[in-house]
Amino acid sequence: MTLAATTPACWFDGKARLWHLQRHRDARGCLLPLEFDQLPFAPRRLFTVSEADPGTLRGGHGHLRGQQLLVCLTGRIEVALQCASERVEVTLDNSGPALLVGAGVWGEQTYVEQHSVLLVLASDPYDASSYFLQAEPAP
Repeated sequence: MTLAATTPACWFDGKARLWHLQRHRDARGCLLPLEFDQLPFAPRRLFTVSEADPGTLRGGHGHLRGQQLLVCLTGRIEVALQCASERVEVTLDNSGPALLVGAGVWGEQTYVEQHSVLLVLASDPYDASSYFLQAEPAP
């Protein structure tokens, strides 16, 4: 995670925030347990994004309902978030926290390093009708 010490860990009145993970590293590698009952929502879907070349943009939409937890498993991913006229950028990597994104927040991910992998846990099943594509949803 590349953020200054004074950077807030919560944005857009709590609609987006860092979610700290307990990664266990030793000589055998890194173990990242995700206990579903400790998440702020019950995951109904999960997916990964991998094999994206550096500079690849993904996302470019927001959700009218539901929440997502974005976890960088490998590499580095820059995430731009916007809600109304406020915009923030967060860099996720495989040693820092995850990013919890709620309804009404538009997001776009830029894959910075080769072999970056993003795991997304979602509170809702896939529903394209719940997407908005502009950075500010229509009223």
